[in-house]
Amino acid sequence: MPEDALVLTFDPQTVDHLGARMYSHLPNAIAELIANAYDADARRVTVLVGHVDSISVSDDGHGMSRSDVADKYLRIGRNRRKALNSELTESGTRRVSGKKGLGKLALFGIGKNVELVTSRAGSTRGVKVTLSYDAMMEADGEYLPSEQALVSEAEAHGTTVVLSALKRRTPIDPAGLAASLSRLFDYSDAGFQIVVQAANGEEFGVNSDLRLATVEQEFSWEFPRDFGMQDEFLRSQGVRGKIVSAKKPLRNTMRGITLYANGRLVNEPEFFGASESSYAFSYLTGILEVDFIDHVDNDVIATDRRAVDWEADVTAMLRQSLQRLLTRISQEWRSKRSDARRIDREAKIGMPTQDWIDSIKQPTERESVRDLVAGITSDELDLTVEQQGKLIEGINRIAPPNAEYVWRHLHAEIQESTKEAYARGDFFQAVQEAIKRYVNLARAKAGISVDEAYNVVVSAFGSDKGKLSVFAKYAALKKFGASSSKNIEEGQKHLSMGVIAGFRNPLAHEEIQALQESGAFTYQDCLDALSIVSHLVRRLTESELRVDHEVGH
Repeated sequence: MPEDALVLTFDPQTVDHLGARMYSHLPNAIAELIANAYDADARRVTVLVGHVDSISVSDDGHGMSRSDVADKYLRIGRNRRKALNSELTESGTRRVSGKKGLGKLALFGIGKNVELVTSRAGSTRGVKVTLSYDAMMEADGEYLPSEQALVSEAEAHGTTVVLSALKRRTPIDPAGLAASLSRLFDYSDAGFQIVVQAANGEEFGVNSDLRLATVEQEFSWEFPRDFGMQDEFLRSQGVRGKIVSAKKPLRNTMRGITLYANGRLVNEPEFFGASESSYAFSYLTGILEVDFIDHVDNDVIATDRRAVDWEADVTAMLRQSLQRLLTRISQEWRSKRSDARRIDREAKIGMPTQDWIDSIKQPTERESVRDLVAGITSDELDLTVEQQGKLIEGINRIAPPNAEYVWRHLHAEIQESTKEAYARGDFFQAVQEAIKRYVNLARAKAGISVDEAYNVVVSAFGSDKGKLSVFAKYAALKKFGASSSKNIEEGQKHLSMGVIAGFRNPLAHEEIQALQESGAFTYQDCLDALSIVSHLVRRLTESELRVDHEVGH
C-alpha cells in the first residue's frame, strides 16, 4: 500500500447499520448530498436521473482537494462543527446543516458503488475516488478506495457524486423525486438552487413551495404572527413557519406538521399527540422551523433526520407547546370552516340560515328543519360545500322562509299584497291588505263605482242583484239545482261581508299591536284568514259578469 494512499478505516457493521439499513429511501439519501453541497457554499445543485442504473448529484461548491477527501470525506463520524470550531460554512454566510459526519454512509442504502469527482478553485488538480460497498464489506476494517488524479481548469470547482448499481429496479420519476426532496428541505437562502434533471434535460425545481403547492388551501396561519399568549415558548425560541388547512381531506402522506432545523428535515409530519379530533387533522398540513434544537448540548435529532428525541427537557417542552398550538388551530379551523360554509349556504338561499329557520313559525316544522340543517353541516357527515349546498337548497325549496305561509299556496294576488307584512310579523295588517286587494279586484271586475268595501261586495255578489256570478259556468256543466247555485252565490256574498266585518273595520294601531301581543291574533289566525280571502279571490277570478248586469247596460 502506498505510504500516502487514501484509506477508509471502519467497522464493516458501521457501514451496514448506518448506511444500507438506515437510509433505504432514495430522497433521504440524496438529501445528504444536497446538504453537503449547501455546506460547501454551492449556489446550484443538479440531481440527474433517468439513466437505467445510476443517479448523480453535482454542485458548484468549493469542492475538495485530495487532502480534504482524506481528512474530511473518508472520516466517518467527523463532526465538522467541532472540527472547525464554527457553525458557519467556509464563506461565513451560511449556517452549517451537516453535523454527524454519517451522511456519506447513506449512499450505500440506495446503491453499491459511489464515485466522487471533486476539485477546488485555483487548483488544476482534481481527484476521482470510487468506493464499492461489496469490497468494503469484504475488507478487514481498512478499505482502500480506487483513486484517480484528474486535471481540471483552475477556475473549476465543485463536486459530483455518481451512485450506481442501484438497489431499486423501478424507474426514478424526476417530478416525484423533486416533490419528495422539497419536503426534506426548507433552506431560506435565495442563493441556493436545487433542480432535478431528467435524461431529456427537463428540469424540476426543488423548493419549499412545492410542499404546499398541491394543497387547495382554505385557511392559513403564519408564525410568529399568529402565535397566541399560550405560545410564548415557541415565540421565545424563534419558531416560525406556516400551517394551512385544505378544502378537502389530505392524503395521509400530506397530513401533519413537518419540523425543520436550519433548513433540513428533523421530524416527519405528525400532530405531536394533540388531543383534538383526528377529523380536523385530516385537513391540516404545514411546516415549522425549529432551528434552536439543532444547537442544544445533547444531540436530539435522529441520524436519518426523520424524528426528534422527545425525551430531552427542551424537546419535551417543544412537544407540549406544539400540542397546545395544534389543538387551538384545529378548534379555530372548525369555527372558520363552519362560518365559511354558512356564508356559502346563505349566498345560495339568499338570507342568513338562522333567519330562514327562525322565520318558520310552527315549532315542530322549524325544529325539524333546524335538525336537518345541523345534520347536513355536521363534521360527522363530512360533506363538501357543494354537497351541503345542494341538500340545503332542496330543503329550502321544501321549507322556504315563512314556510307555513308558502305552504298555504295562496292566490298570487294575495301573496303579492300580503307577503311583506306577514314576513315582518304584521299579521293583522296582512289580512287587511288582502281584503283591500280583494275589494279592489271585485270593484274593477263588476264595474262598481262605490268606495265602501261593504257596499262593493253586496253589489258584486249574490244570487239576485249581484253583478257577478261565481258559479254560473260550473252550474252549466253539471246542471246543478237552482238551490245549490243560489247557496253558493249567496255564500260568496255573505262570506265576503263577514270577512270585511271581522277585519276590515279600522282599528287603532295600539289595538292591533295588543291583539297580536296577547295571542288573540297569531300567525295562525292570519293564515286562516288569508286562506279564506284567497278562496274568495279564486272565485272572483273565475266569475262571469251577468248578462243583465254587463258594464254599460
